[in-house]
Amino acid sequence: MTTLPEVVRARDDDLVALTVDGDRSLTSGQWVRASEAAAGHLPAARIALLHDDADWIGHAIAGLAVRMAGGTVVGLSPSLPDAELRARLERCEVAGVLHGDAVTPPSFAGWAATPASLETLDTSGTGGASEDDDLAEIIYTSGTTGSPKPVAVGHGNLNFGHEGRGRLFTGVDGVLAAVPIGTNAGHSAIMTAMTAPTTVHVLSRHDAETVARMIEKLRVSMAIVAPSTATRIVALALHERHDLTGLKVLMLGSAPVPMSTVSSLMKALPGTRIVLGYGSTESAPAFVSRPIDPAEPLEDHLGRPSAGTALVITGPGGETLPAGEVGEIRLRSDAPQRSYYRDPEATARVFQDGWTRMGDLGHVDEEGRLHFFDRASDVIPTPDGPPISSLRVEHALLWHPEVLEAAAFPTPHGVTAAVVLRSPVPEKDLTAATADHLDDRERPTKITVLDSLPRGPIGKTLKRELRQQLSAD
Repeated sequence: MTTLPEVVRARDDDLVALTVDGDRSLTSGQWVRASEAAAGHLPAARIALLHDDADWIGHAIAGLAVRMAGGTVVGLSPSLPDAELRARLERCEVAGVLHGDAVTPPSFAGWAATPASLETLDTSGTGGASEDDDLAEIIYTSGTTGSPKPVAVGHGNLNFGHEGRGRLFTGVDGVLAAVPIGTNAGHSAIMTAMTAPTTVHVLSRHDAETVARMIEKLRVSMAIVAPSTATRIVALALHERHDLTGLKVLMLGSAPVPMSTVSSLMKALPGTRIVLGYGSTESAPAFVSRPIDPAEPLEDHLGRPSAGTALVITGPGGETLPAGEVGEIRLRSDAPQRSYYRDPEATARVFQDGWTRMGDLGHVDEEGRLHFFDRASDVIPTPDGPPISSLRVEHALLWHPEVLEAAAFPTPHGVTAAVVLRSPVPEKDLTAATADHLDDRERPTKITVLDSLPRGPIGKTLKRELRQQLSAD
């Protein structure tokens, strides 16, 4: 099996693999040489990476060095509180931390080093456990609906389908991955930089204004953007202030995309192919995607499974449900399956017979297309009828031109929504605006205006925080 270090070593030395903010670059040759130099000072152990979003190049070199040394990469974000970082280091039994000059790691039982101090560091006796020889990486989930969980990625899963991954970007003149470092999305950006025959552009900031401005500046032909960022780009009319028409492909993943956002993007970028993606840290590389066809009606679905991915909808007992019936979404890949790191009970609940339980509800139609209903934990129960999709409520609100963000959830008031507005709008007008998209029972009974919604590291709304805040009001 071809390993990632072998993939990078085999590339053209002069290929610019990674560029940060359009002005700092790393070629494949520089990547290999810097990583080999660092790897000579590293043990084959679990080593965490801790770099800020301006230090993508240091992060990339450190990650490849750990792999060259035969170790396990543990990706972390410096935006986490010290207590959480320390807990993750201990949870993953990390031997040491490689960090950037601008980051101060928390104190813990292992060693910590910058690239400059690595040569003088004594890492003897800090090798990994033999039973984890197959462990290539530990990636934490986003924690949108619960506590973040460490996902164990074996070498077979990590190294699966390198050739196919690279072919996805053939003929693409630069890819902008507008994602944060130290997350599953950031891991995917580095994997793409290792394998794609083009340059991957990353950013030190990921707000909507910066992303729109950098798409214009870089003139990339493909961009990968979080749905929440895309929604703000069109809601703030940033596509009118910045020329985004150089994009040939715009990929929106990590969360369901409001059709109001897709509709606005289609009008603003008629020459851009918009692609919706659906997957998870646990299920990778299983993936569902939908290239939007402008000639077809704008139906709300996520498309069909990609090559090598199987999709099934199951009932409460795990039985397969027929087309049209809402149930639990499960994905399966041809790659070796992932697991939760040293958590056999959680692994047994989520990873079953090769299938990954996504924690989401939906149905497939007669054409095999996936229709997303809601996160199972976000469904709004009703006392005398079927449950309500919080997602439908949010997407209905987002059709209003003054709504920038929306989140719906149950409280003692009933269906409650929190919104961020561009300019003030009476609550009754917001409620009335949902009439074309929602049944009477789905329409929110209370709408609260906030300055911002709490979000996780990749832009997903943290509804549990909203519930706690607004249920107490």
